Amino acid sequence: MTDSLRLKISLGAGLILLLFFFSLGYYIVDSQQKLLKDNLYEHGNRIAALAARSCAEYLPRFSFFLVEDLALSIEQSPQVAFCEIFDRDGAPLLQSGNIISKAHVRKNKPSYGDDIMIVSSPITVDNENIGRVEIGMKLDKVKKEIGNKTINLVMLFSACLICTLIALDAFFQRIIIAPLRLLGTSTRKIARRQFVTVNLGNRMDEIGMLALNFNNMSRNLEGLYKNLEVKVQERTHELEAANRQLVKAIAKSEAMAVEAAKGTVAKSQFLAAMSHEIRTPMNAILGMAEILAESEMNSEQKRFVGILQESGEALLHLINEILDLSKIEAGEIAFENNEIDLDRIIGKAFRVTSHAGHGKGLELAYSINREVPVQVMGDASRLQQIFVNLIGNAIKFTERGFVVVETSLTQSAAVDSENQVLIHFAVRDSGIGIPEDKVEAIFDRFTQADSSTTRQYGGTGLGLSICKSLCEAMGGKIWIESKKGFGTSVHLKIPFERDPRGSIHNSPLKGKAILVLDDQDYSRHSFATRLASRTSKIEKAQSFEQARSFILDKAALPHSHDLYLVRDSIHEWSWQQTISSLTQLGVAEERIILLTTVGHDYIDNFKGMVQLSPPDLYSLEKSAKDIFERSRLIENEAYADKSSKVVSINSARTASRKMRSLNILLVEDNKANCMLIQLFLKELPHKLDIAHNGEEGFKKVQDQRFDIVFMDIEMPVMDGYECTRKIRTWESNTSTKPSMVVALTAHALTEAQEKIMAAGCDSFLTKPISKDKIIGTINELCNPYMS
Repeated sequence: MTDSLRLKISLGAGLILLLFFFSLGYYIVDSQQKLLKDNLYEHGNRIAALAARSCAEYLPRFSFFLVEDLALSIEQSPQVAFCEIFDRDGAPLLQSGNIISKAHVRKNKPSYGDDIMIVSSPITVDNENIGRVEIGMKLDKVKKEIGNKTINLVMLFSACLICTLIALDAFFQRIIIAPLRLLGTSTRKIARRQFVTVNLGNRMDEIGMLALNFNNMSRNLEGLYKNLEVKVQERTHELEAANRQLVKAIAKSEAMAVEAAKGTVAKSQFLAAMSHEIRTPMNAILGMAEILAESEMNSEQKRFVGILQESGEALLHLINEILDLSKIEAGEIAFENNEIDLDRIIGKAFRVTSHAGHGKGLELAYSINREVPVQVMGDASRLQQIFVNLIGNAIKFTERGFVVVETSLTQSAAVDSENQVLIHFAVRDSGIGIPEDKVEAIFDRFTQADSSTTRQYGGTGLGLSICKSLCEAMGGKIWIESKKGFGTSVHLKIPFERDPRGSIHNSPLKGKAILVLDDQDYSRHSFATRLASRTSKIEKAQSFEQARSFILDKAALPHSHDLYLVRDSIHEWSWQQTISSLTQLGVAEERIILLTTVGHDYIDNFKGMVQLSPPDLYSLEKSAKDIFERSRLIENEAYADKSSKVVSINSARTASRKMRSLNILLVEDNKANCMLIQLFLKELPHKLDIAHNGEEGFKKVQDQRFDIVFMDIEMPVMDGYECTRKIRTWESNTSTKPSMVVALTAHALTEAQEKIMAAGCDSFLTKPISKDKIIGTINELCNPYMS
């Protein structure tokens, strides 16, 4: 009730009336008090004036007894407290002791205070002041009368205040409170959807206008609500229909999801089968090529075998690319974290793709800024896969000019400056370019800038999509800058961990003086920049004349340069003309490394070394090491004696560390692969037994213990999974020492690898299998060496 408007109005009105009546009462009481005092003063003043005139007659005659009788008679008045006569000096005449009478004892002495009003009148004779009459008037009657009047006024005003408040309350109740209460009640009814109106008569004041507007609002809300109900019903019917359609769509999408899942399974099964069927013969092709490469061949035959190996590896790369696409779609791709030699990775990517580039006469080169770490940590195979795709694309769409890769360090707050580096790669070409409106779509799968591009240049459109997915999975980003007819730049920013081993040590190029002769400006400068990470003694010549100047300047020194890195077709000369011109200046042919193109990377009757352009530093260091070793042996006259000593020392070491013979079982149904494994192991003392299916392999394990079993997974009669499980069960039941089981699989998918390990295998090798992998696995699992 404290928030009641009626109470607030009553309290407000009461306070206002109280203040009004208080002010009015105060005014009336004060006025009455002044009036009574004025009347009392006038009365005393008249008495004093009469007494003064009488004294004016008595005093000249010294009739003091008459004066005293006058004073006593005045004091008999109830309103007079005392009457005193003073002479001209102010001395009281009646109290001087000169008057002694029987009535004097009743004479009142003068007294002064708040209860006495003093009235004085002069005594004059012939305009001469001979004294004064002073009368004290009593105020007690005045105060009593004022008090009585005040009480009466309080009672009267209180009654008036109460009556006024009652009247005002009734007035406000009728005029304001009751209409507002009615409006409030009606508002609550509207909130309960009871659209009522209020009737306040014909009032046109503010309350009446409020009621009128309220009625209009109620009618409008009633109309809106009825319209809303109609619309809600319509929308409800629409939602019900949409819901039915949604239920159907969900059921359809669930069915489609099931079909998609079946399709994904079917695709995975197809990819697994395709991988197996292709990898199995590829194992024999690449394995036999590896065996052939180790045999005695001339340079041209080695070149043919190299092409065979490169083609097989390219086919294997295509298979891996398709499988990678499947893994990326499934989110199952995994990354390794091993040391990466960026120079070697980019160089290998160029070596794989250079055949087409050299065939077009393109300048192929790459640069690595000096601030880039020599080695970092990451996934080398995935990074090389990206570069092979990007460089291959650039060469494919470039008919003349160049294809280069630039590597630099990028500062970024997104990587830890202590443990990580952000490296920026840019693959640039002078090719046909890409229209600006097609740049964004170029990363879509099976997409190329123009349909005619596919017809002219070929390709599936998967390469850039895989590069983008791999780059983003490695925490980096990739983008393209291109303009049609002005070439293309593909940029990558990828974070790597720093290699804790730091920089390269003990390079054979360290401290060596090198002369680089190349008439291609970018190749010359970029190659010299990369060489600067190995040696600081580098001279660059863009022409034969400049090279002649460098050589003649140091002609007085023995071996003015330790190595000569020479482009084979400088000034469009043949390599023979270039070599002949250098040897005429006294350059030893053995110290020349010829940088050639594909097709000229085998040269008979050349005493120096040949490197495919652009060379990576790892391959260059191997060639340089061979050159330096050969030069030392030629210059050392005691080479034969020293060589025999070295051979005897090595023989003693080999004898001190013999290899024990192992029993090895190969369970493989493919005859070519069986022959390949036999060739891999023919120079080792191990005994190899072969079973052509899982059932035959299981019987051999029961009959004889093997140190290691190489188990093919896909075989007739009994596959490798079941055979491995049976072997493990039999070993457990008979308490036989377990043999090492290594799966040989053509399946590269993660699911197959997990299934292999779950079957009980100790390790697995993915086909195609190299000799190094087979021997390395045997040494790792069985340790056949004896001290």
